[in-house]
Amino acid sequence: MKKSIDKRIYDRIKPGKFAVDIKLKNSNTSYSADLINLSAGGMCFLRSSIINKGDELLVKFPFKTQKTVLQGEVIRVEGREVAVQFLNNDEDIKKFVDTFNLEFPTLARDTIRTGTKLSMPGHHEDSDDTTSIFDIDNE
Repeated sequence: MKKSIDKRIYDRIKPGKFAVDIKLKNSNTSYSADLINLSAGGMCFLRSSIINKGDELLVKFPFKTQKTVLQGEVIRVEGREVAVQFLNNDEDIKKFVDTFNLEFPTLARDTIRTGTKLSMPGHHEDSDDTTSIFDIDNE
């Protein structure tokens, strides 16, 4: 019997019906994909096209306050399920986590329970001021 060791350092959430736009790097074609789960370290989604382990993707999230596109590498493909590890630096991931936590309840109001949030190790919601991240005029 094979024993699974969970090597994840970030908590995963199951966002319900939540779609992102996926595009293979160096491709002009993008498509919508339904997330299975999501964390600050990566995500798992259902594919609707050919994707292989090692492929690099761009993932666009449907946020309104900030353009959010993360880079990822496919680390596992099992049937239609694709696991992606994000390749962005910690600062970009923190911006993504903060934006997700701000906007997700509104975007998916009817599909998840209230209070679902992404987290990062050592990050506490009340430990720092992130208001400057959302100042669109300062970009």
